[in-house]
Amino acid sequence: MLELRYGDAQPSWIESTQPALRSLRAMAAQMDLTDLCEALDGFCVAVDAAVAGRARIEDAAKDDLLRRYERLIELIPQAFELDAERDRREPVIVEALLSQVPGVERRTIEKLFAVGLSRLDALMHASAEELAVVAGLRTELADAIVEQLRTYRTGASSALAAPDPLAERRALGDLLIMMSVQNDEFNHASTMWTDEARARKQEARRQREQVFQRIKVALARLGERDQLARLEKMPFNDRIAAIDRYLSATMPARSHQGKST
Repeated sequence: MLELRYGDAQPSWIESTQPALRSLRAMAAQMDLTDLCEALDGFCVAVDAAVAGRARIEDAAKDDLLRRYERLIELIPQAFELDAERDRREPVIVEALLSQVPGVERRTIEKLFAVGLSRLDALMHASAEELAVVAGLRTELADAIVEQLRTYRTGASSALAAPDPLAERRALGDLLIMMSVQNDEFNHASTMWTDEARARKQEARRQREQVFQRIKVALARLGERDQLARLEKMPFNDRIAAIDRYLSATMPARSHQGKST
């Protein structure tokens, strides 16, 4: 629903909510929560209508789903609200995406945020020329930012949420392996004092940080805000161990991904 409100969602994503909705409906009935039962019944009807034989959710069906979902938010805001969750995830995703662009520094991000370009939809609809003018960026940097956001939107099936958490965690496991390798390279180069070793150390640090920014995007899409807050305060060796523990706890029969030495 987060993705549906702020963009688009595939019918299969909405359809996959039905088992959870049925379970919630049964619990509401057991607790004699009549209003919640009625709201869930109405929402389930809208889900059935929106996904039945559809390749995409049409605008009218989307409006009906969102209208009925508003009633669920009214009844249990802590369980169903969307705006606050968007506000928690989106700044992390935007900052992490921008940080992956060579030449983007903290002050660059602050400039963009200061002129109202802190939302994915605003950034994705902005041209390089607009970014350069309103945020005072170099044309080459503005071009790189636009390309980064275009690549993200093309490659990601959703902007703010992970429709398939298991697949997202598998991708996170791959990123963990990459970061572990780069961290090992950084640690190894740190033990030597040649010019070549210093260059290898600098490159490993850069690549390690790039992968960590991608990891932040994945964790934000999974809604793992607390996990992110803890990772930010850790050195890289501890970050790798913490992500490994998280994946071990959240993926069924997960095989060993490899750890930093």
